[in-house]
Amino acid sequence: MKERFFWTMLCLIAISWAINLNYAKSKQLEEPIFLDHYIETAIGDQITLYYVTNKDDRSSVNYIRAGDVEGFPQSDFFIIGDKPAPVDTFRHHELRSITFELRNFEEGFETKSFNEIAVFYSDGRSSTASIGELVIHPEGRFEKDDQLTLEQVSGGGNSMGRVQYAFKATEPLKIQEITSPFSEQIMDQFIFSIKGYSNQLEKPFDELEFPFEVGKDKRIRIEMIPESPNYNFLYSFYVRLAGTTDEGKPFISYNHYNEPSFYLNLSQEDVNRIIAQKAGGVSVE
Repeated sequence: MKERFFWTMLCLIAISWAINLNYAKSKQLEEPIFLDHYIETAIGDQITLYYVTNKDDRSSVNYIRAGDVEGFPQSDFFIIGDKPAPVDTFRHHELRSITFELRNFEEGFETKSFNEIAVFYSDGRSSTASIGELVIHPEGRFEKDDQLTLEQVSGGGNSMGRVQYAFKATEPLKIQEITSPFSEQIMDQFIFSIKGYSNQLEKPFDELEFPFEVGKDKRIRIEMIPESPNYNFLYSFYVRLAGTTDEGKPFISYNHYNEPSFYLNLSQEDVNRIIAQKAGGVSVE
């Protein structure tokens, strides 16, 4: 009797172990999944990308490639034990990040947009990762704006993602257009408004009538607020103000809107949803 009980218990333990092993395997990703990022940048600049991978993944990212642009990791990530340190940890997965410097070795580079990148890992693997949208401009793109005509006098944001910048016109001018790099589907996630022109009226961008005038030493403030605090993508882009002075001289000014990484606060449900969307064959319950 005791012997039969022993073998019965041993079989139950083996069955339980097999079930748990299969359950754990069902949660494993075949390759890391990159979050959606909406980034506008230039050759020579740095970008940070976030990805979800298995807890036992000991590989790191060697480099990325988007068309003829390559990104090489910068020394701002840490190794704990024998794998990169996570940004956050979940039941079966980790959120990690890596910062790259973008390089291009061909002359005459023109602005390009990418929805996917090739990722090369330290263990010899490679994958094609969906990343949202990455807009890359030629080197020095954002160093050409005319800050003397429309001078930035203040700027800041808060933990809810609200960002605002104030500008002062150093001479009479007309703003003829305000544009952003991404599609309406993405930009509709934000509420843009402008304050301070035409007797301090406040209007959203889509209600502005161009051109509008800004007198000398007058100030305008551009504000961006996320439509919902529950978005789970990362963004970094420029809003472009273009116009002319009273003398007919054209000018361009760029305002950088960026979500700091500490605003990213994913829940287990968020990770489940991201995995379900990007790796449909993996169980996320």
